[in-house]
Amino acid sequence: MSLHATANQTDRQSRLTGADWIEAALEVLVEDGVDALQITVLARRLNVTRGSFYWHFESREALLDSLIAEWRARNTGVMVEAIADTELLEDGILSLFSVWVDHSRFDPRLDQAIRDWARHSAILRKTVHDEDQARVKAISGFFERHGYTQPEAFIRARIIYFTQISYYSLNVAEDEGMVERMGYLDAYFRCFTGRDMDAEIGAAYRAKNVLQEATR
Repeated sequence: MSLHATANQTDRQSRLTGADWIEAALEVLVEDGVDALQITVLARRLNVTRGSFYWHFESREALLDSLIAEWRARNTGVMVEAIADTELLEDGILSLFSVWVDHSRFDPRLDQAIRDWARHSAILRKTVHDEDQARVKAISGFFERHGYTQPEAFIRARIIYFTQISYYSLNVAEDEGMVERMGYLDAYFRCFTGRDMDAEIGAAYRAKNVLQEATR
């Protein structure tokens, strides 16, 4: 390795943050699974030495703990935020729909990677279970705020949440375009809530999503 290359690598190491290591580790986790998460692999990916890793993490286990915390913050946090303080039932349900189809907000590949990892870790399996319960509890609370009593609020929360997670797990591919998908919106809303959606709110949501799809 030349002196110039060594200098560049040293400079890169000095600029890397713990967040950079976490982001690289998340990519490896999603692409290849937890067994591929080795310090040497990550260092090579980031073009730095293994020693750089220990400026930010005490061990590989500490990095793994950070990945779980990041998953919880990203995927549960954005879901809870979507339904917080919503004035109308439609606002919350449509916000959930928006989160689940926008993979820059809710990352289904990361969610599945964590669940795959949990199959081989009893501790993580318990964490995933608790996280699922927290998500369902948040949605159940949302339904309660909009006039549903228990246990109906809880059951509806489970139905809408587990339907979406199963959708990801089964890797369902949608051949229809956004216009056709939006045609199901009223039926989905009625099935999940037992109520009819406000026509104007539904029309505005459909128009917005079709426009976004057309401009991508």
